[in-house]
Amino acid sequence: MQATLTFTPSHFFKFAVCPHWIWHDFNTDLARKKDMPELAMKLIEQGVLHENRVIDGMEVSNIEKDLPEGEAVKLTLKLMQEGVPLIYQGEIQSDASGVLDRGRPDLLEKRQGKSKFGDWYYAPVEIKNSKEIKREHWMQLCLYGFILEQIQGVFPEDVAVINAERERLEFHIEPKHREETLGKRDEIIRVMKGEKPPLKLCSSCKDSPWFDECLREAKEAEDIALIYKLQARSCDALRVCGILTIHDAAKMDCTALPKIAYASIDTLERAKMQAQALVTNELRWMGRPDIPDATVRIYFDIEGDPLLDIEYLFGFWIVGDGEKAPYFHYFVAEQPEDDKKMWDAFLTWIQSLNFSDYKVYHYHHYERVRCTKLAETHGGSAKLDEFMANFVDLAKVVQETVIFPLYFYSIKDIAKSPFVNFKWRHQKAGGAQSIFWYEKWLETGDRTILQDIIDYNEDDVIATEYLHKWLVAEGAKL
Repeated sequence: MQATLTFTPSHFFKFAVCPHWIWHDFNTDLARKKDMPELAMKLIEQGVLHENRVIDGMEVSNIEKDLPEGEAVKLTLKLMQEGVPLIYQGEIQSDASGVLDRGRPDLLEKRQGKSKFGDWYYAPVEIKNSKEIKREHWMQLCLYGFILEQIQGVFPEDVAVINAERERLEFHIEPKHREETLGKRDEIIRVMKGEKPPLKLCSSCKDSPWFDECLREAKEAEDIALIYKLQARSCDALRVCGILTIHDAAKMDCTALPKIAYASIDTLERAKMQAQALVTNELRWMGRPDIPDATVRIYFDIEGDPLLDIEYLFGFWIVGDGEKAPYFHYFVAEQPEDDKKMWDAFLTWIQSLNFSDYKVYHYHHYERVRCTKLAETHGGSAKLDEFMANFVDLAKVVQETVIFPLYFYSIKDIAKSPFVNFKWRHQKAGGAQSIFWYEKWLETGDRTILQDIIDYNEDDVIATEYLHKWLVAEGAKL
């Protein structure tokens, strides 16, 4: 009898993004499901293109994707029994556990060793458009291993990933990997069967097509999942203590609580203040912002593409440069191979700066981390050291001084709030959208798309100035 549920590797990805993705797929009207974010769709598209480039020139036995249901499984098994060296997009399945585990490994690679087939067995190899093996990758390979074990009588412990640079990365599946994969699979299957996970909100949830539903439900319940930066495991522990809503959290006695997982007393006190801010929809100040001032203020933002592992745009909003009006200055790598040329142009520019008194304001640590990395890769300078010594991280100022009645604290969330009230020109403005635009620019060469990226970055640095001025003005009232 065929299993009633089908489990595939995509469930690992969906669950990692948002546990409720799978639950909503089974239990919510699909008309309420949003489209996948454009960047996520682009990632899938790029993964397919990368896979095609890797396979091109390989001698493989190809299983067509449009074969009738069941035919691909039969043909894959036939090829395995015949001992062909390399099977591309073979379909394998097993229902030994009462759930139909199914998947299509990118490659099934023939290895020497005893199995039901004879003196050979098969191991999965995945093609991934990333530089390293991620947790969801080895879980996927482990799932294929479980299915293959049922088919051939051998669990393939040594698997591999062909990465974005076409390097073969070997991976040995340890007992701990098998145990963790089975545990996560069982957890996901319970959700597929109707066990609803506790509410959770984090930045990755925004990549789920059900994010609006999750946020709506959390807001209607006034659930503690709305509290910024309170880990899901901490929320679970607080719920056990009867703290279910932001109203409960706003009144909790943090010192009277038992040990809460992944939350110190300081973390709980901040969560309490965050809950109070959400309940009253008001700011809560913890201290006056102490922000170094300077005659010249440079607001700095970097746009980077983690898919290509490059930075493609440096933008600066410069205020106080003599009699000049505030102006935008930028450097762009129009092609990925231009990133070093962009970096060198940036170093030349800062070498020419003759400001005797200046500060460089940015939001969060990305600019410092990436400048440090680029200096290690392409070379730095004494002037770069001076430039970075003048960095002022406004995210750190926010963290130390003010709590917003917000669910997320990105520069977009804060600057768009009614407190700072900045508006980006483009409705879809965001870091993920910028990456999507850059990928489209590389694909199409459409300079209007490149200009959208530049305009978005300009808005980002102006928003950073807005936040700075707002912090100074509000701090003066305290």
